[in-house]
Amino acid sequence: MSKVANIVIVEAGARREALCRSEDGSSTFLCSIGLSDYDNPLLREQFFQFATGIIVARLRAGGSIVTLAQCDTARSTEAKPHAAVPCWACSSPIAEDVRNQLRSSAAADIHLSPSGLPMACCKVHALGAFGLAGEPTRARR
Repeated sequence: MSKVANIVIVEAGARREALCRSEDGSSTFLCSIGLSDYDNPLLREQFFQFATGIIVARLRAGGSIVTLAQCDTARSTEAKPHAAVPCWACSSPIAEDVRNQLRSSAAADIHLSPSGLPMACCKVHALGAFGLAGEPTRARR
């Protein structure tokens, strides 16, 4: 098996572009997405799948038999900022809600407990809220 090309993502103004970079160094445009949409993890994943689908279709149209191999060079925190949250593997019905929230929200939109778990997690229990009016309160695990 020989490597044909890499799919690389580059910033181009107000968008990200997916390029097919061949072993000889030449690049071919595949598709692009706006930066605000690229920040959404679900849209970013669909963008990666679309770019991959384009290059696979081009290679197969040329008569090649294609086997995909993913080289994960992106930081895991960039791809899934809350990858360590145990809700991804939990079977609780509450965990499904948390997973949907994690998939659809930007990292800044997720409210975490002091233990680092999402506030909606079934393992987070608010024991009490004490403090002066207007001060933020904290939940404990």
